[in-house]
Amino acid sequence: MGRTRRAEILRVLRERTTATAAELADAVGVHPNTIRFHLRILERSGDVVREQVPSRTPGRPELRFRLSPSHGSTELRADLLARILLNRIAAAADSEREAESAGRQWGSGAAATAGASAADAVEGLVDTLEATGFAPTCSEADMIELHNCPLREFLATHGRLVCSIHRGLMSGYLDAAESSSAVESLEPFATASSCRARLRRRAPAAGN
Repeated sequence: MGRTRRAEILRVLRERTTATAAELADAVGVHPNTIRFHLRILERSGDVVREQVPSRTPGRPELRFRLSPSHGSTELRADLLARILLNRIAAAADSEREAESAGRQWGSGAAATAGASAADAVEGLVDTLEATGFAPTCSEADMIELHNCPLREFLATHGRLVCSIHRGLMSGYLDAAESSSAVESLEPFATASSCRARLRRRAPAAGN
């Protein structure tokens, strides 16, 4: 949840350019102390900078926050890289299969890095989805709701490929962890605010 909250703060700052902690708390809908906690993390990561604005009345200067100059350039480079890769995948003979394969490779690597095991594979997958900005929730044991799309700016031009990448990511993670669960389907915009991944139990291996 923390990464999602910080993503919301960054979104507000992109829209408003500058804001106080109280203004951010009001926009995001949390307590100002929660906002200050996340702002400290964003300052340490170099995404946000603070500035003191002289007050027109007696008292302490107003403390405001804005995106750091380097934050925008990093996002632009990431955006450019994503466009290049998606355009390359789109040119493949079977672009959706290529996209899913790319997602599987990334998901397998994430599972290996996390040291995922069959016992905690689904929980580890949810943690990975959280860390990469999907804002996942599990309302049922066999269903993961994805409330955010990290590649949403590419949905208009490459929507089917984006979904294939995400399906591959989840499948690759569970396969690499040798989980008893597998991805059955990924339904884009299953609700007004989320996509829905459904899991199924794998059939037992022959002879077991």
